[in-house]
Amino acid sequence: MEAVIALIAALTAAGGTFAVLKFGMKWVNVKNIPEEVILETANKKFADRISKVNEEEEALRRDTDERIKKARKEFMEQEALLIEREKKLNGRAKMLDEKSEELVKESEEVKNMQKGLEISRAKLKTELEKISGLTRDEATKKLMKEVESDMADYEAQLIRKAEKKAEEVSEEKAKEILVEAMQKVETDYVGETTTTSVKIEDDKVKGRIIGKEGRNIRAFEKATGVDVIVDDSPTTIGLSSFDPLRREIARVSLTKLVGDGRIHPGSIEEAIRKAKNEIAVEIKKNGQVLAEEAGWPGIDIGLLKLIGKMKYRTSYGQTLMSHVIEVIRIGAALATEMKADVDLVKKACLLHDVGKVLSHKLDIPHHHISGQIARKYGLDDKLVNAIEAHHLDIEPTSVEAMIVHIADAISGARPGARKDSYEQYVKRIEGIENAAKEVGGDKIHEVFAIRAGRELRVIVDPNTTNDSEIKVLAKKIAENIQKTQNYPGNVEVSVIRESRAVEVAR
Repeated sequence: MEAVIALIAALTAAGGTFAVLKFGMKWVNVKNIPEEVILETANKKFADRISKVNEEEEALRRDTDERIKKARKEFMEQEALLIEREKKLNGRAKMLDEKSEELVKESEEVKNMQKGLEISRAKLKTELEKISGLTRDEATKKLMKEVESDMADYEAQLIRKAEKKAEEVSEEKAKEILVEAMQKVETDYVGETTTTSVKIEDDKVKGRIIGKEGRNIRAFEKATGVDVIVDDSPTTIGLSSFDPLRREIARVSLTKLVGDGRIHPGSIEEAIRKAKNEIAVEIKKNGQVLAEEAGWPGIDIGLLKLIGKMKYRTSYGQTLMSHVIEVIRIGAALATEMKADVDLVKKACLLHDVGKVLSHKLDIPHHHISGQIARKYGLDDKLVNAIEAHHLDIEPTSVEAMIVHIADAISGARPGARKDSYEQYVKRIEGIENAAKEVGGDKIHEVFAIRAGRELRVIVDPNTTNDSEIKVLAKKIAENIQKTQNYPGNVEVSVIRESRAVEVAR
């Protein structure tokens, strides 16, 4: 400010004719203005500015003082809190030191007590060995025997509890599902035999069939592979063969020959050729019927022909085609009830016995052949397992496989469904009895298979077994029969332990 005033004064003193200065926000003409006025104005402005600066400085000083006071107050409060917290920490440290000392003392006391207990235990062990007359090892062996006996009792109790609980929950539901599945199937079977009869009008026709010196009958038997029986009845001719397909071809051929009347080796060969063509068409139709029953319209033509031959194969007098239809229906009903894959179950039921069509050519179990056929046609592994595991000698890997096994067992065990030869019946009964003897050994006195092998009664020695052991023995016998024997339906195992005291009054 002083510099401005000095500049103005210098210009005025120099006598300049004209000067213009910017003073504040205005431009003023300083020409002919007295120096006193200029100085007075400048001094006034300067005084105002100085006053304003002083006021601002005072306000800043007051604000600073207030902030310092406030910070000092906060510092004092924080210091007081820290002092209080330090006091508390010191108190806790003192308490921890006291507790630590107490724990050290208690630890020493515990160690002393443990030493005393070890000494007392050694004394008691010595005294017990003297009183009992047994060493530690002998006592241990005796205790282990008692524990094993108790565990056998406990195992039997657990088995009874588990079986009771399972029966309470599952028996009614299982019966309901099985009965419902069987009620949905209505299939009647007529027992097949190894002979087929063809009716003829009179003995003249029979003579033409025999031919001169038996040439016609020999040609017929050679071409068809069946035995012709002409002596049983004057109005019928019997055809005998273990192969139902051969018998059917022979029956159709002979019927054609009898209807035509011209019987000689040439006509016999022609009739057999036509019969084979007709049977081939019939086989395809049978395969289509079975495929439709299983809901499998896109089945491979090779499989279609194989399953079509089931009509001409039998098992225990039961036709495979009728058996397979029944198994498909039972399996589908069971799969629906159990929320399983119905489509897979029906396909597995369709092919589970297809190996029997080729079993006379291969010396392996039919269900293994069925599995090989399924693999040959590139079927899914899960489906293959369900097909070949239906006799449980191969481990089932899915619930669908177990359903196929159950459906097959229901169909085969149904009264009147199958016939069984005397030799096979005896072999099966003996196998079931021997399976029980393998498990029981010397404990078993007698074994009786009754009710056509559906119930097994095992008489055990009451002196070498107790009531708990017979429960375990029954379970082991049932498991061994299930693993080693083939049988329709179920085998109920009853283990009987009976003590008798007999005296004679004289």
